Amino acid sequence: MISLRTQLRLGWGIALVASFLLTAQFVPNNAHANTAGGDYQSGYRAYQAGNYEMARAQWRLAAQNDDPRAQYALGLLYYRGNTGPANYEEAAKWFMYAAQANHAGAIYYIGVLYFNGWGLNYDQFRATEYFKRALRAAPTNSNAAYLIGAQYYHGRGAQQNYVEAAHYFEIAAKGNMHAAQFMLGAMYERGWGIAQNYAESYYWLTRAARGNITFPPGAEEKEKMDAKAAVTSLEPRLRPEEIKRVHDRLNNEAAQ
Repeated sequence: MISLRTQLRLGWGIALVASFLLTAQFVPNNAHANTAGGDYQSGYRAYQAGNYEMARAQWRLAAQNDDPRAQYALGLLYYRGNTGPANYEEAAKWFMYAAQANHAGAIYYIGVLYFNGWGLNYDQFRATEYFKRALRAAPTNSNAAYLIGAQYYHGRGAQQNYVEAAHYFEIAAKGNMHAAQFMLGAMYERGWGIAQNYAESYYWLTRAARGNITFPPGAEEKEKMDAKAAVTSLEPRLRPEEIKRVHDRLNNEAAQ
């Protein structure tokens, strides 16, 4: 494969538009710990110090030497608009290069760009494809799992399938993503894609109510997720001993 440095020197255009975390960090990828490490680390130190221009310069050097950590970091720099207005086209370019090395964060953000039509053509099916790739590369990416679940739930970028939606919401819910906990609780309550179970619904809705419900970029639901109100509404359907068992379960988990 021709290196990125050679591609740039030959003036190749970016024909790579085919094929957690909001909280993604510029963390080294162990699989590439020795690749252009000096330039990447210099950029990381500059970023931590708030010197974004220096970070960009250092990461560009490392990125042109095919360091996927630097390519991903450079993509995030443009995505977040750290050196000026957000530039999603540049972000997409560098994420695509990092994704060639199976960088999980870069793959996820390509999905986000397709999902929102930022810097890449709006394409829900491509978005779903990249979210699935991101989850395979990083099984703890709760945002990716939630987004896949939402795609199946709404029939957006995937054929509507409540069984699949519940499966992916459960992955994200177990990662303590509160929006996924709410959705999983609602599906248990209604028996959509999963056997109806008011106690399980109460458990997940209570977990959702214990934190702030946030969403990946562009994935906000039209209807407000009021977990506390949902818990209150569900309580009359449960026997007191069932409610106690759920709270005992929650307390035991908190003690672990």
